[in-house]
Amino acid sequence: MVFNGNIGLSMVIDSYPLLALLALAVSVSAIALFYARWEYRRRGRLTLLGLVLLCAMLFVPNLVLDYATTYAIPDTPLDYVGVFVGSAGLALCLYAIGTFRSVPKVLCMTKGELTTAGPYRWSRNPQYVGWFLFLLGFALNDWSLWCLAALLVVAISLHLLVLVEEEHLHHVFGDPYDRFRQTVPRYARLGRFRI
Repeated sequence: MVFNGNIGLSMVIDSYPLLALLALAVSVSAIALFYARWEYRRRGRLTLLGLVLLCAMLFVPNLVLDYATTYAIPDTPLDYVGVFVGSAGLALCLYAIGTFRSVPKVLCMTKGELTTAGPYRWSRNPQYVGWFLFLLGFALNDWSLWCLAALLVVAISLHLLVLVEEEHLHHVFGDPYDRFRQTVPRYARLGRFRI
């Protein structure tokens, strides 16, 4: 769908699947976040249902990106930036997940030990930073308002998930997590600023 200044009936009809996918992404994210918070507070861990809901929260916006974009060999500078950003993001995400060294811990089913090594020395949430960069790189290859909408859903959902997880980690690890939180930024450090 290319915007040429004329909004015709076909453009509106072509938008219905994207609107439906975007509404689904927001709905799944809200349900997953509320359920994860409830499980962490009640059980102290995620069950399989909570894990499935969080995975859906992470992947449903991809449907918007997939539907809104076309696959092509990079041919513009922005495309190459997108490939670089996406590849770096995916590598960071996988490295961060690998740092856990425990499948049950990766799946939020056991508490394990507080992870402060590897990329967790620079960010408390490198897996989510990496995932967002991966999706940003994907979107840069075929930029549209739909991609921006999907990225906003992802960014907001990931941030809310981080807030839920921070509450849980404070409850589970106490003072060691509080010290970790004081020294390591939530997402990244840009100069003197922590984000």
